[in-house]
Amino acid sequence: MAINTSHDWAASPAGIDTSAEVAEVRAVLLSAVYQPSEHLEWVGGTIKSWDAGLVEVTLVDGTTGVGEAGAAIMAAGAVPGIVDSFAPYLVGQRFGHPTEVGDHLRLYTAFWSRGGISNGVAGAIEAAVLDAVGKREGVPAYSLLGTPTAPTIETYASGGLGTTFDQVLAWANAQVDVGFGTVKFRAMRDPDTTIALLDSVVPRLPAGTQFVIDAVQGCASSFWSVQDAIRVGEVAAKHGARWYEEPGFAGRPRDYAAVRSAVGVPVSGVESYSLATDFDLLFDVDGVDIAQPDATFVGGPKAFLDVADAAAAHGVQVVPHVWGSAVTYQTNLHTASVHPNVRLFESCTLPNPLRDALLVEPIKRDGTQLSIPQTPGLGIALTPEIEAAYPYRAGAGHVIR
Repeated sequence: MAINTSHDWAASPAGIDTSAEVAEVRAVLLSAVYQPSEHLEWVGGTIKSWDAGLVEVTLVDGTTGVGEAGAAIMAAGAVPGIVDSFAPYLVGQRFGHPTEVGDHLRLYTAFWSRGGISNGVAGAIEAAVLDAVGKREGVPAYSLLGTPTAPTIETYASGGLGTTFDQVLAWANAQVDVGFGTVKFRAMRDPDTTIALLDSVVPRLPAGTQFVIDAVQGCASSFWSVQDAIRVGEVAAKHGARWYEEPGFAGRPRDYAAVRSAVGVPVSGVESYSLATDFDLLFDVDGVDIAQPDATFVGGPKAFLDVADAAAAHGVQVVPHVWGSAVTYQTNLHTASVHPNVRLFESCTLPNPLRDALLVEPIKRDGTQLSIPQTPGLGIALTPEIEAAYPYRAGAGHVIR
């Protein structure tokens, strides 16, 4: 990994105490369940609810903070046991800066916690401490990481689920109607139908609209061959795609390199990587033009920024993956805002009550520009009323075929 030397994490912003001591930590599982008529059907499966695996920390002064493990949209039930296993290495420990938390947990639990949702939970704890310190000090969480590169960041609409071409087109048109300039829609289950999707939908997009095609092969239960991924990529290039997302299985970085070298369109990935070092394997084979880390998957804000540094060293742009609740959204937005190699941000526009209910202030977007939040901490409010309104329901969530 290209070690992050451009950030002095231990340096306190003027007048701000960045230290933290955790008194308590607990897991909070939430579900925003759709009615059967509201289920989101797509070729990759069914979204029956939005689940959130949150972590709440309480500092010794009583200030609370919240983080999220992104992979819990599919595996929320795993989070409480991991939190309990981390607790002995966290409670009573004093940290000089919130970004020390994730590395501390990974160091002391390396025997069992390297990668997967365990590292996502470590990152959620780090983000929760960042949130708590920001709230205690009365400053936005980003101020503990650096200075935003601009007051706004370009954002694009992400969703595009559907089992028919017209469903995908209707979704895309609706996003353009509310000001988005770029829309990302998902592939169909097989390459030939995806090619037909591109040939049908792209020519009918409103003039000037940019598009992204997400092949969704990074976590596919039966992924495409390199040859098929290239065929789809060539059609995406023909239609002028802004980029071609996840054309290969996450564990096969050389497949990404093979596709990238054969198609005339930028290639991106891999949102589900759960270790910063996973991206090294992708960078070392020149597998992508765009890296898509998610702070709630890859191990927290510091790990995200380490990936962004490594990407910059390889001439790779960063466009974060952002799914899940408001906690995921805000964690990634605060973190991404301070790195000059991040100039574009994903906005999932699928209906998700947990993206709105947990926010202190609404997301502020003007057309293609998203404002960097100014609320102290991450701008999240987890209340007893919210916990009561969205009780966790096991067995729903995102179901992959």
